[in-house]
Amino acid sequence: MKVCRYGCILVVLLVMAIFTMSEGSRIIKIGYDVTKMENELARLSEESKKLRFKSDKLKRPEMITLKVKDMKLDLIVQEEESISIAKESHKKLNKRLPGKIEA
Repeated sequence: MKVCRYGCILVVLLVMAIFTMSEGSRIIKIGYDVTKMENELARLSEESKKLRFKSDKLKRPEMITLKVKDMKLDLIVQEEESISIAKESHKKLNKRLPGKIEA
């Protein structure tokens, strides 16, 4: 009877030890994964900053003009002085459109 009791206690202890070791190794693996993801996040953030800078640089009118000239397209870039701005909105004008049916 005593041997059976000690045997059961030993089996329970072994199962608990195996469970504890597997959980410990799982926690360590999760820690490595988190560190790897943090490094990936830092790398992607840096790459995002570089791409945003490059995108802003390419959006400048001078760069667009150069690209248009390189592509040999016959496009003209309008200067700011040639752009006209309406002072009143078309919504404020109270005109009745011909053919419009009002209810």
